[in-house]
Amino acid sequence: MEGVLTFTPLFKYTFIYPDVRGGIIHNVRGNIMIDETSEQIRKRFLELNVDIELPEIERRLSDLTERFKVPIAEAERSVVSYFLRERGIKREDYYGTLQGAASSTRIADINQSEQWINLHAKVVQLWDSTSPAIDQVGLIGDETGTIKFVKWTKSNLPALVEGKSYSLENMTTDEWEGRFSVKMNRTTRIQELDEEVETPDQESQLITIDSINECDKWVNLRAKVTQLWDSEHESIDQIGLIGDETGMIKFVKWAKSELPALVEGKSYSFENLTTDEFEERFSVKFNKSSSIKELDVDIETPDREAQLVEIDSITESNKWINLHAKVVQLWESEHESIDQIGLIGDETGTIKFVKWAKSELPALVEGKSYSFENLTTDEFEERFSVKFNKGSSIKELDEDIEVGFSATEFTGAMVHIQDGSGLIRRCPMCNRALMKGTCMEHGNVDGIHDLRIKAVLDNGTMVQEALFNREITESISGITLEDAKEMAVDALDQSVVQDEMKKRLLGRYYTMSGSILDRYMLVENVQIVEGMPDNGVDALLAEVT
Repeated sequence: MEGVLTFTPLFKYTFIYPDVRGGIIHNVRGNIMIDETSEQIRKRFLELNVDIELPEIERRLSDLTERFKVPIAEAERSVVSYFLRERGIKREDYYGTLQGAASSTRIADINQSEQWINLHAKVVQLWDSTSPAIDQVGLIGDETGTIKFVKWTKSNLPALVEGKSYSLENMTTDEWEGRFSVKMNRTTRIQELDEEVETPDQESQLITIDSINECDKWVNLRAKVTQLWDSEHESIDQIGLIGDETGMIKFVKWAKSELPALVEGKSYSFENLTTDEFEERFSVKFNKSSSIKELDVDIETPDREAQLVEIDSITESNKWINLHAKVVQLWESEHESIDQIGLIGDETGTIKFVKWAKSELPALVEGKSYSFENLTTDEFEERFSVKFNKGSSIKELDEDIEVGFSATEFTGAMVHIQDGSGLIRRCPMCNRALMKGTCMEHGNVDGIHDLRIKAVLDNGTMVQEALFNREITESISGITLEDAKEMAVDALDQSVVQDEMKKRLLGRYYTMSGSILDRYMLVENVQIVEGMPDNGVDALLAEVT
């Protein structure tokens, strides 16, 4: 894997590596975590009257996390185990009384994170895990309430059974966005109880969607399936939107729930669903105890009639809309379930779109303008997107829609040129970059040559990925398209163009301006910044290029 140079504000250089998505992993947060973890380990050993030098702890943590890319939590366990063996200390002495002995408590009394606790609780619900690191995840409850739990795979603890009650010792509390959870680890002890722990609010109530304002509640709904999306996880059987006369809400039906398939457009009675919440957006989950019954009546849902809107007016998720927009950019899809993904724009701005493979809609062409009907809006981390589905329609427009961009500026050193830069070929029909001579939409085609640079610039506090088109690539690299083709023919390898660009451009400072589209800046203007301090940049870059 090719090394990358990152810059800190004090121009201390550290070599790191691009992640699988081609992005840059900043080491600043990692260094902070190493410092904090080292302090915690040393403090704990001091409580056991064992003095371990802080630099020795930091060295071992850094070696594991930076050289071998071990996650910090796993690295911490490894370093602790090493010193326990070296000093002849039992694991239970280190973990069993960490931050004081775990105290017996009730779920309603949990109000702090990083506390060691014991609970008597019932497994109210088990969810399907979407990560191999998680053995089991779900809800446990006592007479005061319910709480999410996570049991790590590496803890090697016995399996919990839904509906059974347990004594759970040496768990740790966690908190995220004001919601508490408990985590089971290698020191946790699980013992089944003979008596059943009572839990409140187990009886589901028939409610309307607009009244859902809490998570971890059991509810019944009468609703219509307004939209089914393609699932990207094997553990999810179906996912989409359901609605009643008061609104719509996202649902997730786990594969292990073994419930009958839902049909888009049909109405159902749903019983024993649980509510969930993420970033102030509620959803409902089906589980093994849920039931589904098709209704003869057709449940009315609001705002089903899509309205023609402008992109900058999209401020809510789960809304049906129509758009007149141009396809600004097509990206490579990383999932078979996604047919096309990219950016569309109108006079007011741009927005990400996703077109599912099962929607069976015609292919979009970069640079063309369309009328889009019956799209749905979505939102993640305060950024909106639109989704195409089977009910969507696409019609090419004769007019060319002008796209409005908000320009921004960034100055930094070019520290990496990503794969897919230099001399490339594009599909003559949709303008996508070809991968090994193949267009993902049109198959094997006779591609058209083009030049581009996918670069990463670093200003010392943040990085910015950037896309340079042919004109700007020729300008800053001094390599024209004809020059690039000749170089590739002479070497019988088009990668020589990208290699030459790295030699000419890496380590130099640039001021670029353009529009931000997803994680990339589409560069419209760029200037070389002269007179920036070298500080050994050229020599360091030579080691990784």
